[in-house]
Amino acid sequence: MILLPEERKVFFKNWLGLLAFVNDKHHLIRNFGHPKKTAGLKQEDITKIKTKLWENVAVIDEYINSASGLSEEDIQILTGWKTNIPGHFMVVTHLKKYSVLLNDKEDVLYGVIGIRSPIADMLPLDMLPMMIQTTLMPFKGRIIYDSLFSVYNSQISPNVKKNCKASYSEIKEQKGIISTLT
Repeated sequence: MILLPEERKVFFKNWLGLLAFVNDKHHLIRNFGHPKKTAGLKQEDITKIKTKLWENVAVIDEYINSASGLSEEDIQILTGWKTNIPGHFMVVTHLKKYSVLLNDKEDVLYGVIGIRSPIADMLPLDMLPMMIQTTLMPFKGRIIYDSLFSVYNSQISPNVKKNCKASYSEIKEQKGIISTLT
């Protein structure tokens, strides 16, 4: 599952505006500007800015207070992003509604949807489980990630795969899959 086209438009308007604000405040990327679209943006630039953002989410309030033209919906979305979960996650499977990410430090499963394309298109089932690094964040009652994730390109041993599948089954049965962060 992915965001609908109108939801993507709202997401990127708020996300790119926030990233531009963080960049302006901290002078991280020269000539980043105030992009309206992701076309032409470098992943390493976005990664550098979002890393700074997640170091201190209070900057979100600064952005909300300084930005003009934000709707109530925009403010709710941005405020929600202060509730986020950064970390390393094991992508364990893809279900019809979302992809399932395991946070093994907390024994929690998250149902995460893609933004432009399903996570299943980027990480096919035959590649799973796969370790990624990203930040999970709420968006309109669902969980998305902060537009980029890093894939750890390492071989996962058969034993780790077996343990991952066992953990997935056990956690799913005991706690279920969290599909919202609100």
